[in-house]
Amino acid sequence: MAGFVFFAGTAAAEQYHEVQPGDNVYRIAQNYQVDVNAVIAANPSISDSAYIEAGQTITIPDQNGTSFTVTAYTAGPESTGKEPGDPAYGITASGEEVEEGRTIACPQSLPFGTKIHIPELDETYVCEDRGSAITNGHLDIYKEDLDDALEFGVQELQAKVWTY
Repeated sequence: MAGFVFFAGTAAAEQYHEVQPGDNVYRIAQNYQVDVNAVIAANPSISDSAYIEAGQTITIPDQNGTSFTVTAYTAGPESTGKEPGDPAYGITASGEEVEEGRTIACPQSLPFGTKIHIPELDETYVCEDRGSAITNGHLDIYKEDLDDALEFGVQELQAKVWTY
């Protein structure tokens, strides 16, 4: 499969697009030369990609990515409700085993296998999991240790999204 980087183009800063009558997310993404899934994921206001309204402002990610609310979770009951010994303990929604420094839970607008680079953390994660609270504009990184996850807290971080 061929992949492409969602921030292709020469944009120098995150941009905003005011939706015009007749616009759709796909056409907007094409006009700005960005991946449609990255546009959807960067916009918490888009709950249904088939429905956007004229006058709505959409964030267009640039080569530096876009801002996401980032939290952390564990495989334990405090995050997943699963206990060690449960057959699904430590298994992501994609069927992969969780791994610190790799696993990230992404909104459904980003397909499994999407790579998410968070420069401030100097890590590139793979979208392998989902979560009921993980909506557009939100990412959740896997941490092995509960104290590390709690210490991570809630952060606003730039993230670059690559879909394949």
